[in-house]
Amino acid sequence: MNKTFDRRDFLKYSLMLSANALLWNGRPASFYTRIESDEASSGKLGRVLYNGSTTHRAPDESSEVVATYAFNDIVEYEREVKVDTGRPHSEIWFQLKDESYLHSKNAQPVQNRINEPVRTFNTSGQLVEVTVPFTTAVVNRQNNNRNKTENQMFFYGSTHWIYGLGKDEEGTLYYLVKEDRWEDSYYVNASHLRLIDETELTPTSTEMDQSKKVIRIDLREQFLIAYENEEPVFMSALSSGQLIGDIDLTTPAGKYVINYKRPSRHMVHTDRIGSNDDELYGVPWVSYFTESGIAFHGTYWHNDFSKPNSHGCINLPIPAARWIYLWTQPVVAPGEMKHVSNNGTRVEVY
Repeated sequence: MNKTFDRRDFLKYSLMLSANALLWNGRPASFYTRIESDEASSGKLGRVLYNGSTTHRAPDESSEVVATYAFNDIVEYEREVKVDTGRPHSEIWFQLKDESYLHSKNAQPVQNRINEPVRTFNTSGQLVEVTVPFTTAVVNRQNNNRNKTENQMFFYGSTHWIYGLGKDEEGTLYYLVKEDRWEDSYYVNASHLRLIDETELTPTSTEMDQSKKVIRIDLREQFLIAYENEEPVFMSALSSGQLIGDIDLTTPAGKYVINYKRPSRHMVHTDRIGSNDDELYGVPWVSYFTESGIAFHGTYWHNDFSKPNSHGCINLPIPAARWIYLWTQPVVAPGEMKHVSNNGTRVEVY
């Protein structure tokens, strides 16, 4: 990068977008502090990401195991605890109600927000987001292009397109979701999805010369910085592509431009590298910058940023991906599923 950042700069420009955001530090490995929040200490929820995830008596994986959790268990935690490890990045742990600790890499911070179903919306395609930890997407067997008969799970923060409304025998309303790769359709409890208003898709920082924007990605340190006129305006931890034995999924260094954007994408990986990342429904806020399909996007299937952890894309906390999506060119108009352009915001990968 053409500007060196010290610890003070990093802390000044970092945005704590999720509890796993990792900060530079110089404290001994045994030191840890509580991160106080402006929010109430109760009501924070985490969705467990892996079977066999354990809580510990102290924020240290070598300490006594208190409990073991399964995939999609929901835990309630009081606060985040930052543990200085003596390495470039500190660790974040969730302190649960029983005073045990769960490493943040094992849980996605979520909410459980129930919505009033909306009966009138754009049936040509209305963008929505999941606002509960997870919800069942019931397959619509009358309109399924791949003869898939199993239901799917949609997760907090994922985005989807709805096209209709249904009701079961008990009167519960369901939105008709059509996934954007093969157009298979599903019914999802309408109270679990929130319609995204057009005003929420307004692009940001439009008053300046767009050619003066650039995103620089540091693959070694696993963070990105967005610049306007060479002044940093945003920073986030990330996970780039990884090298697994002979399988090279690393993110290629180089200079690019964002050329293609989608607010939602059904992604499929034939080279599965994680326990739950082979078929990903509703990946949110996708901004592509290579011809091979490498992109910035939100991530709900892992919460272990600041280390390589992807198939090549730049995995980001969902709020960070949304920020990139709205700040960069090209602009995707509300209601459009995608926009392609060769004149997007510059991206430099080092």
